[in-house]
Amino acid sequence: MDEISILREAFDPDVAPPMAAQQRARAALQTRITAPRADGRRLRVPFVVGVATAAAVATAVVVVNLDDPAATRPAVQQGKVPAAVPYLRPVSAAQYLENAAWTAERRGWVNPRPDQFMYVETREMRNPPAYERKTPNGALLPGQAKYRTVQVWNRIDGQVQASMNNGRLEVHRQGENGGSWAFVPWSQIVKLTTPAKVAYYLDHPEGGVMAQPESLAGQYVLPPDVRAAIYRYLAEQPGMTINPDAVTIDGRPAIGLGRVLEGYLSQELLFDKQTYALIGERMIAVADHVNRADDGTSYTHKGDLFRQVIYGKMTIVDKPGETN
Repeated sequence: MDEISILREAFDPDVAPPMAAQQRARAALQTRITAPRADGRRLRVPFVVGVATAAAVATAVVVVNLDDPAATRPAVQQGKVPAAVPYLRPVSAAQYLENAAWTAERRGWVNPRPDQFMYVETREMRNPPAYERKTPNGALLPGQAKYRTVQVWNRIDGQVQASMNNGRLEVHRQGENGGSWAFVPWSQIVKLTTPAKVAYYLDHPEGGVMAQPESLAGQYVLPPDVRAAIYRYLAEQPGMTINPDAVTIDGRPAIGLGRVLEGYLSQELLFDKQTYALIGERMIAVADHVNRADDGTSYTHKGDLFRQVIYGKMTIVDKPGETN
């Protein structure tokens, strides 16, 4: 049974399927029609569009702005069937990540100048400041941890970083007043265009500065091909898990994709269920654990939440303080 037939059976005769469902079905059917057969020829099938559905064919293609995952903008392309993601009904972490990679590749991009800045805005759940200073790596306290907006600007050359502190913009330079921070060189980032290159970078980081792929995806403004390569690298890793339940962050459902670290911590990237855009991350205990250390013993309980972040905006700007 083809996708159009499924749509007809899924809805009452007098009720039209949602437009998004019609678009996905037509895109999948069109792909089947034009795909090469085993003998190398293409199957030619008359594609008849009735008056009631003509608008679905000459429709808007949804362009996802991954710098602002909550936003989608229609770009009307008359007479073209909307492109479909590789997996209309993904069932595995690898399939979800391939959809995310496919979507990332279609984002518009202009290579930044060395004097421009990556602007990353997030909302992070944090413990009360006094408790956080005392226990910086502790689990988030239920009922006490609150969301804080975090704004960070990093110059492309890695030499300047700025952030907001109590409403004031603070600008820092590498080596100034003894301050420094790790930053993956842009010359390294732009090389990560395939899963194999991502794997090589993890073993041979340029300048000795290395960030895990999950951190690159969430803390750096990446070219589309690099973001796609990171997702495909993660899809190839053993032990990748999928949390298909309605993981809600900031009121939005999400899919959690990740892996278990140290046998008890699940590190998940959170993707929008509809656009496959990266919208957040979290780290949660999936098993009880006892951590014995010289300065005492700590206990982790299944369900303890250690990190929860909502990605707000990721874009390139000209100077610190700018957000668009």
